[in-house]
Amino acid sequence: MKKKALKITGFAALAGWMFASAATGALHDEASWARVLLREREAKDADFKTSATSPMSGRERLTIPAADKRYVVVRGGAVTVATESSPDAAFALVFREGGWFWEEAAAGVEGRAEETGAALKPGIVSPGCLFRVGRLSLGAYPGPDSLALIVFDPDRPEQAAFEHLLYYPPDPRYAVSARLERFPGPPQVKVTTTRRLEKAFYRYGRVRFRLDGKDLTLTVLKFALEGPGSDELFIPFKDATNGGETYEVGRFLDVKEPAGDALILDFNRCYNPLCNYSPAYNCPMPPLENILKVGIPAGEKTYPHE
Repeated sequence: MKKKALKITGFAALAGWMFASAATGALHDEASWARVLLREREAKDADFKTSATSPMSGRERLTIPAADKRYVVVRGGAVTVATESSPDAAFALVFREGGWFWEEAAAGVEGRAEETGAALKPGIVSPGCLFRVGRLSLGAYPGPDSLALIVFDPDRPEQAAFEHLLYYPPDPRYAVSARLERFPGPPQVKVTTTRRLEKAFYRYGRVRFRLDGKDLTLTVLKFALEGPGSDELFIPFKDATNGGETYEVGRFLDVKEPAGDALILDFNRCYNPLCNYSPAYNCPMPPLENILKVGIPAGEKTYPHE
């Protein structure tokens, strides 16, 4: 699962300057670039430390089949799914007419929209909507065959112990100019996940770039070809640092699609799949064509687990 990137005002202000620099591969002001990068990292650390949906608080994942009504039962901090109601039932989930709905909420249970935080009355379950039940937050991620319910618990030991993520120092050598080649009629492909499932993406194109004297390419994916998120390029990759200083599964890089074909791949901004922090997540794995033989010591390092 891919968590939306934090929106940092400073980065937004520099975005146009960054892409304008892509044709030459030069960062016009490395000091400003580094300051923005460090602010982004501080903001992400703060989010991981304080957010009700911090990946560090992701305790477990429940899968609810697209069938008759199911009741989400919360008893003593434990969350289960039952086919019949009970005094400890927090709310019900039901799949009908091709969509997911929630209803029969108990007193004190509230639903919130992920994007705005606005209160939701019982009704359609939107992706990422959040249910508050006591100290727990339950994130709902509906699909055509099942609904994933992630239990976020602020008392998870990993959340209490968290201080900050681990990063390589900012290094402008790993903000490289690249050229995007778009595929005609991008096909939809299935990408294997860490839970041995599949996620659907569009195989949108490839980026060509040069790093450490080598000509390299990476395949670019998209979640959608139109609507929200359709301007985001998603690049899951592996390199020679994986399994050592960086997460063994690989890392991700998000890039805004340029109007033309020139862009910057700033590997200082690559990040770990959420499954590095909690077993509750289901993360896409980099395709074989995105396994690089070179090391990229930039961006986020693996997060240690005891």
